[in-house]
Amino acid sequence: MTRTARRRGPGTLLLAALSALALAGCSLWEPVDVSQIEKHTVDPDARVIRFAHQYDPAHPVESCGAATLRTELADDGIAVETYPSGQIGGEGETTEQIATGGLELGVVGPSFLGIWYPDAAVLDAPYLFTDVDQFDEATNGPIMAEVYDEMAEETGLRVTSTWYYGTRHITSNVEIDEPDDLAGLKIRTPDAPLYITSFAIMHGSATPMALSEAYLGLQQGAIDAQENPIPTIDVQKFYEVQEYLNLTAHMVQAVNIVTSERFMESLTPAEREGMEDALEKARIATRDCIVEAEEETLRQWAEEDAITINDDVDVDAFQQLIADEFPSKVAWGDLYLELQESVR
Repeated sequence: MTRTARRRGPGTLLLAALSALALAGCSLWEPVDVSQIEKHTVDPDARVIRFAHQYDPAHPVESCGAATLRTELADDGIAVETYPSGQIGGEGETTEQIATGGLELGVVGPSFLGIWYPDAAVLDAPYLFTDVDQFDEATNGPIMAEVYDEMAEETGLRVTSTWYYGTRHITSNVEIDEPDDLAGLKIRTPDAPLYITSFAIMHGSATPMALSEAYLGLQQGAIDAQENPIPTIDVQKFYEVQEYLNLTAHMVQAVNIVTSERFMESLTPAEREGMEDALEKARIATRDCIVEAEEETLRQWAEEDAITINDDVDVDAFQQLIADEFPSKVAWGDLYLELQESVR
């Protein structure tokens, strides 16, 4: 099936920028050994590229993905300087700086990228995929490649790679077994409208809040629950202020590695080939690290009784609500269904 591209007028880039500021050579399964990664001395003659993201330096996006990228590109005469923990700004600001040439590379979530090109937000949709295998197949397949080519043509932003960020679950102080259990709960989510839409369909109430404020919000009762991948729940220590981890698996989530067409065109053919190869190895390393962290953290929490792991969630009931309502609530509903069908 061929999608019909939706062309936007010349004001798209300006509107996207304003909206962004308003919002605060391997196979797919070839393993990458990140245990031997070491810091390289930067060649003074190396070409420096800056890579920004929102995550803690201990998060796999930095410790596995960025570390692999840095090591692989060093031999190609490219030095990668990373700026974790939002040092450059939020995802909206990161995208704006990439678009205007102030930054070479950044991690941007699909919802934020969707401000610039709406179809790109599809990867933040609930229950789009059921597991990492489906995620990998779709995000490296022809449908998303077409979306990203169209986005690059229209906006000048280029998605160079899509990394697995983790599978999102809900933590709470009450057991959540079915959609009705979400009624009345204030659930912290990222500040993106798509989350509000998704949780309303799932019978919940999304409460946008900065991740850095969520622990205190839970501790003081300003919010009742939150949702994140397991590695993020672990790093943020939400298990200290929540009683249940409810395995809703409502989003198998991506983050996009974004650059500009201007930057890619500035690379020599050899540099471009090296960049693409390094990004692919970094993608695999990040995925493998996060999958391992998810499995190991669950095992550790169960052994230490750190949080009650609820694996009796009626995921089918949540999936059915989304299937019945979600595609009609978004402009790219047909794309959502097409992606689902492509991996089933």
